[in-house]
Amino acid sequence: MTITVAPREVVDQVHRASRSHGCDADLADRLAAEIAFCEVHHGGGLAAWVTLADADLLEEAAHASFHLAAAEVVAHSSGRTTVGFDPPPPLAAIARSLRDLERRGVRYTPPVGTIADLAGTDLVPSLDLVVDGPAPVPHDRTEDEFTTAYHDGLPVDRSLWERLDTAAAGFLVSEAALDAALKPAP
Repeated sequence: MTITVAPREVVDQVHRASRSHGCDADLADRLAAEIAFCEVHHGGGLAAWVTLADADLLEEAAHASFHLAAAEVVAHSSGRTTVGFDPPPPLAAIARSLRDLERRGVRYTPPVGTIADLAGTDLVPSLDLVVDGPAPVPHDRTEDEFTTAYHDGLPVDRSLWERLDTAAAGFLVSEAALDAALKPAP
């Protein structure tokens, strides 16, 4: 059974749930953006997050996009490189970063198939990166998918959403704590 949520809700819930599982704010932000992007464009983002949380691999997965950024620098200096991940992250942890690489003229190839063939839960053990300049794209289809998701909402699996919601609840701050922070010192 599915429910419909706004993409922003996915970002918020993944951020808070990741924080409740020990990620710092920067890693939680990065992971939330990647997971939401993947859920919109590839599906499987929430399922990937739940799998990572169950395996206590959220921080490692969040670092994968930083490894991609470092590999991009190498690719720009040498024309190509291969980046390996240990442990391999699911596509959901790097989907947005891959789109950004492509926009900056870096092409990537997974060991098998293409990224378009992968779901968010599929593991990506390595990628070959080649610099060849930004591809001329007359129309970015990712914008159409986001527009549809913002307009109509995003159907997600109810049980996965409930798992995420339960984890996110662990990062709530009570109103009393917030009010206490605003009170002037005596």
